[in-house]
Amino acid sequence: MERYLVRNGDGDAVYEVERGSNSELRVRRGESGEWETAELERVGDSGLFLLLLNHRPHELYIERRGRLARVTIGRHNFEYEVERWSPLRVSRRRATKPTQRGVVEVTAPMTGSIVDVFVSPGETVAAGAVLLLIESMKMNNEIRAPASGEILEVAVAAGARVQAGTVLVRLHVREEPAEED
Repeated sequence: MERYLVRNGDGDAVYEVERGSNSELRVRRGESGEWETAELERVGDSGLFLLLLNHRPHELYIERRGRLARVTIGRHNFEYEVERWSPLRVSRRRATKPTQRGVVEVTAPMTGSIVDVFVSPGETVAAGAVLLLIESMKMNNEIRAPASGEILEVAVAAGARVQAGTVLVRLHVREEPAEED
């Protein structure tokens, strides 16, 4: 199975793709979405594709530039950034939400279970300090502080099951959150 992180102006989504026999695929959004059958065939050497989604045909025109894709369906244009999914590729910028001046919500970059929490309210942490561990797909992933500051709230406890985007920790920052390259 392959997983892809797809970003557009509405946010991030993870898609899972399973390849079957011939050109048939099964696709679903996230871990809890329903599987849909799909076939995608390129028409000649152009960017025109025929997509059969649950046996219904759709014509797509796809322009790719690195990780960026512009998809045209009829008169509608969509722009996406697509890359193979990895917990490390979910940027800190996407995993933090500024709420008010100086306060940042650190959110879960993936669905998983909280293994351990290493901080508590009132504690001061340095940028990059490990706040907690989240287990997803049998791998432990460290969630780190995007900036130095004081822990205002820990919204989860060890053993909790969380969805991507769930607020884990609220942090009063002393500096702007770091952005990944």
